[in-house]
Amino acid sequence: MATKKKSKREARREQKKKIIDELRKNFNEAKLVVLTDFHGMDAWDMTVMRRMIREKGGYYRVVKNTLMRVAIPGTPAEAIKDAFRGPTGIIFAYGDDLVEVAKAVREVLKKYEKIKVKASLIEGKPATPEQLDALADLPSRDELLGQLAFTLKYPINAMAWRLQNIFQKLVTVLENVKQEKEKSA
Repeated sequence: MATKKKSKREARREQKKKIIDELRKNFNEAKLVVLTDFHGMDAWDMTVMRRMIREKGGYYRVVKNTLMRVAIPGTPAEAIKDAFRGPTGIIFAYGDDLVEVAKAVREVLKKYEKIKVKASLIEGKPATPEQLDALADLPSRDELLGQLAFTLKYPINAMAWRLQNIFQKLVTVLENVKQEKEKSA
């Protein structure tokens, strides 16, 4: 009987160690970390919120604060360790397009008034709510690539239009010269 309890205890320790290691990895690798207070949210709203964030490339996780406090030393999250009080959910974003996840966070905050941002990290540095909002205001990666393509394409199009215009003027001048020669002949 004692061995079963011991093995259950060991299994729980191993599970907790795995969660702590995963959290450390997430805090070190995530380009955007947002701590939220989800007090008062029901399970269905949490599921919908997770889906909204996942669709934009983010990941939402709820972990006990005691495990988070063990996981944060030596990570960028150490700068916001005081925010780990009460019910805390974490949004992680790893990809190149942090803007999409920031927009999803803004959308979640508008849709669910019960959820509040406690603290955030952008590129490993503490960020204010205004900075998080400014990130959400930026165009997405795809929009920026489209603007770049337009910017690169515009001079070529302008040059082609000017050449076409010059050729049209040349044809007009040649037509006028031809008409003048026909009149004088």
